[in-house]
Amino acid sequence: MWAAKLNQMKATTELLDQDVLSIDAPHQPRLGNFVVGNNVELVKNLNSPVAEFSGMWIYGEVSSGRSHLLQGRYSAGQEQGENCFFINCAELASAGELALQQGFRQALESSSDGLAKGRVLVAVDDAQELKSNALGEELLMALYNHVLAVAGTLLITHNQSALVENFDLADLNSRMRSLSHYQIVPLDDSGKARVLRLRAEERGYHLSESVLEYWLRRGPRQLQVLLEDLEKLDHATLQHKRMLTIPLLKEVLGY
Repeated sequence: MWAAKLNQMKATTELLDQDVLSIDAPHQPRLGNFVVGNNVELVKNLNSPVAEFSGMWIYGEVSSGRSHLLQGRYSAGQEQGENCFFINCAELASAGELALQQGFRQALESSSDGLAKGRVLVAVDDAQELKSNALGEELLMALYNHVLAVAGTLLITHNQSALVENFDLADLNSRMRSLSHYQIVPLDDSGKARVLRLRAEERGYHLSESVLEYWLRRGPRQLQVLLEDLEKLDHATLQHKRMLTIPLLKEVLGY
């Protein structure tokens, strides 16, 4: 059945030249620039070599770093010669069935046969976007079966545990619940400061302890909002040709 579906996918996606699996972002997430905090076991197991099928379900709140970890492991796998695929469910689900088919097609056709191709690793980001999407759930089920068959690695991120998720496809629930589960522990203020400092250093400037202390005491708690504010501060320092100080932070962010 799936052979016929794959042939249909090939025919309907011939005109799509873009690689919907590619990762293109100004900040390049890597395992080396992930601030670990209390997620030592998770990061260690992501890095551990395996000789048989391995499946991990990684869940956490928005901006917890789950996508960072997935993209970092994907990049590391490419460097190690693995046969890697990255599937962004949020983008694909919003783009329609054709995009979903294209997004899963290459991974479903992958094989671990032969040393030249290397081991198969498939990273599926934001799997919650596939819930109640009949095609999406079928594709995820087929992907699980395929990666299991080729003894590859399947990494899935979601906003909650598979134990409390209920996909419409009943068999998919049991497969997802069989994966190793890891909940990302949110960073404390020290960890958030480390993230902000690293991002600033990537842009070529230093965040002083006094600025960080004031910022984290007065600013928002969500890391994603802090990173968005960092972008605003970055533009302000360039525009005004000023160092990032507490007065400039107050002027730009209003607190």
